[in-house]
Amino acid sequence: MKHLFFLISVFVIVILSGCKSNSTTTPPGPTVVIPNVGSTWIIQNVRLDSNNVVKKIDTSTRYVGATNMTIAPYNDVVMTYETNPVTGKNDTVYLRYLSNGDIAHLSSPAIDPQLPQWLIAPFYTHTAQNFNYGGNISYLGFTYDTVTFSASYVKNDNDTIAGIVYPASFVMTTTTQKATSSSKDSTNLNTQTNSFIPSKGFFGGRNVSMNQVNGKQVQRVVQTVLSVNLK
Repeated sequence: MKHLFFLISVFVIVILSGCKSNSTTTPPGPTVVIPNVGSTWIIQNVRLDSNNVVKKIDTSTRYVGATNMTIAPYNDVVMTYETNPVTGKNDTVYLRYLSNGDIAHLSSPAIDPQLPQWLIAPFYTHTAQNFNYGGNISYLGFTYDTVTFSASYVKNDNDTIAGIVYPASFVMTTTTQKATSSSKDSTNLNTQTNSFIPSKGFFGGRNVSMNQVNGKQVQRVVQTVLSVNLK
């Protein structure tokens, strides 16, 4: 099935004060920081069941594998990847650090006529985002697929990593996918809150507050960044 993963961004606005003027001053744009290739995040994953009982604690590492990649029509794509310690599979994420301070994430993979989309996490603009799609598919006996995505700014707050306190921005995203046919249906729901630390260009903690498959609550993950090695 298609899953949309989202990771998140942040920013601090500096307000310049001065003499009164009849003209309107445009606030300065954000400083966009992009980690170099080889930068890493070490992440602790606390895996909980539907009753919030801890079932497993493990660690994983996310790497910046490439910058300035081309995925038409853009040539400023950043690729990160992380090996899931439970499944052993790589979670590869394609990002764009936008000039307005937000972060775009490429949805993937596609199993239907809808091509992957650049979906926005509004960490600087705070502008709510919504994406909806429905179309015919032919996948594991399913014939129609509906996907909805929303992202909204939550707050500016601090995030502590390895004892260092960073100003961060928090965004909540919700993704729902429902595949149907004349004889069956499958619904996946994922809600999570992510933090982004703009001064360093890296992501902080992630809390998957709701994760359901076919209406059943499944194992969710609370991620804490233990350390960061920026190149």
